Amino acid sequence: MFKQWVKKSVDLGSLSDAVVRFLERKGFMGKRTVVEKGFIVSGKGSLGAGVIVRILGEPDDFIVELESGSTRTSEMLGSSTVLFGGGGFLLRSLKSKEALEKLESEFWIYMEDVVARLQSSKRT
Repeated sequence: MFKQWVKKSVDLGSLSDAVVRFLERKGFMGKRTVVEKGFIVSGKGSLGAGVIVRILGEPDDFIVELESGSTRTSEMLGSSTVLFGGGGFLLRSLKSKEALEKLESEFWIYMEDVVARLQSSKRT
């Protein structure tokens, strides 16, 4: 999922720092990487869960994209996993997926707040 902001004059470096802090407060190990036209913030959590946040564009026209995922192996195998003793693994995977969905909704609320706070923070 992604969202675009226009005419906000947001310092994208400060925005990416805020994303790292958000992920770390949620128990992820956050890492920020500078890329052409923006930043990529990756977060690795427990049970193989991970998120990637892309912040791309210019201070006055940028997008924030959130990609989250967990270990998909058990989801692909479905109920056959349970037959071979993988029920606990499947349960952890489903809990992880549920936690990531909650994280996504909290992330977008947080992003709206941070963008509003950083509005007109663009460095010259």
